[in-house]
Amino acid sequence: MRALGTREHVLTALRDAGQAGISGERLARLLGISRVAVGKHVAALRELGYRIDASPGSGYTLVSSPDIAYPWDVAPLVRHALWCSFVGDAEMPSTNDAARELAREGAKEGTVVVAGRQTAGRGRLGRSWVSPEGGAYVSVILRPPVALAEVGSLALVVGLGIAQGLEGFGLKPRLKWPNDVWLSGGKVAGVLLEMTAESDRVDWVVAGFGLNVVRRDAAPLTAAFVHDVDASISVAAAAAAALDGIAEAYGVWLDAGFAALVQEYNARDLLAGRRVVVSDATGTVRVQGVARGIDHEGCLLVEGKAGTEAVSSGEVTLRT
Repeated sequence: MRALGTREHVLTALRDAGQAGISGERLARLLGISRVAVGKHVAALRELGYRIDASPGSGYTLVSSPDIAYPWDVAPLVRHALWCSFVGDAEMPSTNDAARELAREGAKEGTVVVAGRQTAGRGRLGRSWVSPEGGAYVSVILRPPVALAEVGSLALVVGLGIAQGLEGFGLKPRLKWPNDVWLSGGKVAGVLLEMTAESDRVDWVVAGFGLNVVRRDAAPLTAAFVHDVDASISVAAAAAAALDGIAEAYGVWLDAGFAALVQEYNARDLLAGRRVVVSDATGTVRVQGVARGIDHEGCLLVEGKAGTEAVSSGEVTLRT
C-alpha cells in the first residue's frame, strides 16, 4: 500500500497538458525532480497500462488510461469533502485489512483505500471474494460518534449510498437486504463492515465494498456489471460516484438516524412483496414468508403464518 506521491503528480501534469504534451525538462522543473526520475516515473506508469507517447517536438503525451480503479485515478473524481485521504495500489491482498490497520493506527475518518485488484478479498461470513481487474475495490474508515447498538443499520446506509451514487449515471440499482446492491437482475456490489468499540461506543468502522464494472473472462451467472448497462462508465468514475453517494447517505444517518433514510431504502427494495427464507450463519431457517420492507431500525420485516417478524440479521434467499 502506498500514499499518492510523485508518480501521481507526473500523471496529473500529463493530463493537464493534454494533446499538447509536456517536455521531460519542464516536468522535472515543475515537480522539482531530475529528468532521469521523470523517465522512471513515466516507465512505471506505462507498466500500469497508461499509454504515454514521447516525441522530440512535444515531449510526453498521455494517449490513454487503463480502465482500472487505481487510487490516484479515483481521488480526483470524488467531490465530497468527507474523503480526506487516498491510499492503495494496483494490487493489494485486501483493502479492508489495510484500512483496519490504518484505523488502529489512528487514521482519520474519511481515509479511503483503493485497489485495482485484490488477491485475498473476502465477503460476509468469511467467504472469499474474487477481485479481478475491472472491479472497484474500496474500503473507507468511518468514526461515527454512536453507541454500538446504533450501528447495525450502517451496512444498509452504505448500500443505499452506492445505489444512489450509481443512479447519477442513469442506472436503476436495487437493494437486497442486508448487504447487496443489484442491477439488471444480478448482484453488482456487496458491502462488508468491520468495527471495534470501547465502552459501548464505536471507535471505528471499516466499510468495504466491491463493485463489478467491467465484465472479464469468467463471471458467475448471477453477477451484474455496470458495463452491461452503460459501457461508457469507467471503473474509477463508478468508484467515485459510489463514494460520494455513501458520504451523502452517511451524513443523513449521522444527523437523523436510519429513520430518515428508510423511505429511500424501501423505494429501492428488491425483496418487498416477494417470498423469502432467512437463515442464520449455520444455514438454519429462522423465518420464512413475504418480505414487507425495512423498518426504522434497519430490520427486514417478514410476514409469516404467525404474523410479521422484524429480522435484524441473516442470509436471505428468494423463493419462487
